[in-house]
Amino acid sequence: MKTMNQFLTLALLSFFSFVSLAEVNFQGFASFVGGATLDNEDSNYLDYENKLEFDNDSLYALQASSDLGDGLSVTGQLIARGAENYKPEFEWMYLSYNLTPTLNAKMGRIRTPFYMFSEYLEVGYTYHWIRPPKELYAAQVTNMDGVSFLYNMPIGSIDSQYQVVIGAREGFDDAATRSDYKPLIGANAQFEMGNYTTKLIYTQGDISYNSTAIDGATAAVNAVDAAFASKYVAIEDSTIKFSGIAFDLNFSPVKILLEYSFIDFEEILFAGDETRMLASAAYSLNDSNIIHYSWSSNKKEANTDIINGVTDATILAIATPTLADIESEVTTHTLGIRHDFHDSAAAKIELISTEDSEKDTEATVLRFGVDMLF
Repeated sequence: MKTMNQFLTLALLSFFSFVSLAEVNFQGFASFVGGATLDNEDSNYLDYENKLEFDNDSLYALQASSDLGDGLSVTGQLIARGAENYKPEFEWMYLSYNLTPTLNAKMGRIRTPFYMFSEYLEVGYTYHWIRPPKELYAAQVTNMDGVSFLYNMPIGSIDSQYQVVIGAREGFDDAATRSDYKPLIGANAQFEMGNYTTKLIYTQGDISYNSTAIDGATAAVNAVDAAFASKYVAIEDSTIKFSGIAFDLNFSPVKILLEYSFIDFEEILFAGDETRMLASAAYSLNDSNIIHYSWSSNKKEANTDIINGVTDATILAIATPTLADIESEVTTHTLGIRHDFHDSAAAKIELISTEDSEKDTEATVLRFGVDMLF
């Protein structure tokens, strides 16, 4: 993997070095974040524990782009995340072409459009939080390989945008799991009128997922009921649907963000459907200081209907404890302040209180950091 990343980095740099008669622009962003829980040694939230951590949310990214003229451009973005031991990888790498003055097409590695802030999800300088609340802004798949089409159309005083994306994400993995999302198909519509923005989001994908736990459960159930194992336990080309709606309302000096999403795992036994909600208010004290509060919620509900009527003892012994473990209902409160101490840098601090009423756990996190653009 290290060799592959080095090869991709050299390939990108070599490509830009051979672009003729075009200027290459370099931009970047970075976040330097620290934090710790303020509870006992067993508390954990966002991978923060009862000791100071500086890697979980820290990152560094470099983006190179070149406008080749006549509506054609190329962009590549390398990002190194502290949570992944600062291993560089391509987050974006695509060509962009204006098919018409109002229709743009991209091809390559592009962002998956799950949220209001998907396009700049990790550019911390662009929003008031250190990171958007995880209860809603949580996705293993942040990018996809494919094509997107973006159409701009004014409707009276409303600026509207319509996007369709088609692609796949293969080989998303860690030490113990492997996931393939193919295909991934998404559509969203955004309507902006002055200081008010509404966004409608829908994405659907077929997931294949392998892990020690899932493979073991599939094999055990398959021994007694192969049809049940194939349909409900094995995660092979299983459909996932993601839908959402968001409102960004600017009543200067107060800004309100409301966002809702629902993830439907349909007939996957060991994955719970998720209802996600976020309400956030930010107040600008002046040009340099913002205080904000956010309430976020994530409720996971196991697909218990799947085992209703099942009498086989082996299936029940495997499914019952796992389904109980899936259930969760997390509610989180975030209070923070942002101070722009430089034209390209902002210092932030947040106090986060979270509770899972189903699992009877809670944690308090103090997080601080600096977000930069360069």
